[in-house]
Amino acid sequence: AYVGQVPDRTVADISPVYGDLRGLPPTLLVVGADDVLLEDNLAMAGRLSAAGNDVELRVYPESPHGFTGHPTALARTALAGVDAWLR
Repeated sequence: AYVGQVPDRTVADISPVYGDLRGLPPTLLVVGADDVLLEDNLAMAGRLSAAGNDVELRVYPESPHGFTGHPTALARTALAGVDAWLR
């Protein structure tokens, strides 16, 4: 939606999943199982791994897009996990 009408959505500036992903730092992907972008996260995790990067994918059950911004126990758990991963 943010790029409007473009003939090719496989440009890395539009979708990084199509970019050169070699040599990136370790990556943590946090996504809800009910997130509309779950498939994109799965694809990105696969592409990052295929490019030789260290990637961790955490999928949280029954969680929508942006669930970490909600005041729930699961969001607190996910955010604590992000903090621990960063440390």
